[in-house]
Amino acid sequence: MTSTNSGDLASQYAKLIKQEDDYVDQLVTCNKLILDAIDIIAKRAGVLHMDTVKQAAYHLHAMEQDLNRKLFKVRLEKSILANQMSQST
Repeated sequence: MTSTNSGDLASQYAKLIKQEDDYVDQLVTCNKLILDAIDIIAKRAGVLHMDTVKQAAYHLHAMEQDLNRKLFKVRLEKSILANQMSQST
């Protein structure tokens, strides 16, 4: 039973690592988009509809915050599983 349990923990841990990597990749992309948006605003603010630009920037920022929250939850779960795995050996 212990080997099955530790196998389950290892499988869950591997899934969390994949989720973490995915969220990190998404955050990198989101951050690049935010920086690009800010650069576009700095260069072309005079010809853009500012309310639309601000709304789009706020959506990108909200997405970034959501991804950070999800990443935190995954890292917390990984931490708990790592503790359980170390105690089961």
